[in-house]
Amino acid sequence: MRRMIGIIAAVAAVTLVTACQDDGTTPAPGGSSASSSVTVAPPGSAQPSATQPTPQSPGTTQPTGNDAPATAGNGRCVDLNSPVVTAALGRLGPNVGGDGFYADSGTEAAVGSCPTLLWVLAGTPRGTASSPWQVMLFNHAGYLGTATKNWTAYTTVVGSSDRSVQIQYRWLAGQDASCCPSGGPVVVTLTLGSDNHTVTPDRDFPTQATDPNSGTAPPVCPVSKSVLLAALKGTDIESRLAKPIELEDQIDCSGDWAMAHSGTHDNTVNRAQVLFHYVAADGGWKPVDLGSALRCTEIGVPSDIATKICH
Repeated sequence: MRRMIGIIAAVAAVTLVTACQDDGTTPAPGGSSASSSVTVAPPGSAQPSATQPTPQSPGTTQPTGNDAPATAGNGRCVDLNSPVVTAALGRLGPNVGGDGFYADSGTEAAVGSCPTLLWVLAGTPRGTASSPWQVMLFNHAGYLGTATKNWTAYTTVVGSSDRSVQIQYRWLAGQDASCCPSGGPVVVTLTLGSDNHTVTPDRDFPTQATDPNSGTAPPVCPVSKSVLLAALKGTDIESRLAKPIELEDQIDCSGDWAMAHSGTHDNTVNRAQVLFHYVAADGGWKPVDLGSALRCTEIGVPSDIATKICH
């Protein structure tokens, strides 16, 4: 049964989206656990309001006509550089790298045919699909809030109508490389209520996407050659390995560390040790270092694991 989210009940409804993130409380930056409840701004708050659009700066292109929402500019319903969008981005706080979010894309309709519920997909500067993403929601008066309290990875907006937005969520499963999530997809449709403030999802957000650390984490060992080869692609360590890169079948793996051995098919190049570390927050396995005799404990491997994988 659908659960409607009211402004007063927002604090308790931790699994649903509210439409008024107006109390100055912003999603915790860099978190992976997602709760979409927010509370209402106290009187006089300077944050974007669901009932009062943020004043535009002098000289900025102003929305024109009765159908132009507060986010409009340059003839579009959502101008990604508009003061309202910029202020909403500022409320998201710093990203995992310390920089703020940027407006990647948004509602593409032209002024005169603006939907009632508007969206902006906020991304990570110089990031990838596995980097933090947020979906910000707006009505014609201003900023409503984010689809989930904290950021998620592999998030896209796949459709929208006058009063709804469809958001697709994916996630890493098992030993997926960060490029290729196999979890999902799950599409959650958010619908704006008749009060133009309350937003209701048609289903629960997938906890694998909103809270990757919930439940029992899948084991990371053993790990296959194909997963480690995928993790090498595009890295500095890949460029330092003899081509074609071949990993031996025997991979020593313990905890969240793995040691592979690389050489060439004709053994004309000495074997090299390649150390990998599994970091869930960074999307999985990452190469750490390579050499003929790595001193594992000096580069962060716990001593009990080093005795098992470093020879």
